[in-house]
Amino acid sequence: MANFYSFLFSLFLALTILPDEASSECPLGWYHYGNSCFFYSHEMFDWFVSQSSCRAHNARLAEIETKAQSDILIHLAKTNGPGQSYWLGGRDDVIEGVWMWASTDREFNYTDWAPGQPDNYAGNENCLHLYATQAMKWNDMTCTYKNRFICEKEYSDDGSEIVG
Repeated sequence: MANFYSFLFSLFLALTILPDEASSECPLGWYHYGNSCFFYSHEMFDWFVSQSSCRAHNARLAEIETKAQSDILIHLAKTNGPGQSYWLGGRDDVIEGVWMWASTDREFNYTDWAPGQPDNYAGNENCLHLYATQAMKWNDMTCTYKNRFICEKEYSDDGSEIVG
């Protein structure tokens, strides 16, 4: 009989907690991982238009902080657009060779560069993307090149959106 009451109590908790959690999910079409929601575009834009598109959704171009996060985002990129490269939120246009996240001006604390990258080919590669031809490793690219992009917004479990 104790197991039955325990089951009822668990069911009661689940039914009273689920509505709050359901209201704080990522927006439709976005993926939840950790403290963020991620959106994978199907359109191809240059880095600047991609950043503006993310901002229009109260988001930013994605910023990869850990290997675990990188692994998830790469898996989702391969699922959403096999063979497609994706813009991320990194740039080195302020000081060449010093890569920073555009939303915070913080230097990278994690990297996953393709072999020989970044190379600033032709002295004009200041934006970061996941490079499909290099197994989704990081590559510096001319910012005016057109790629798909990944947006990121902070996941908030209180139902409000916070852009970080």
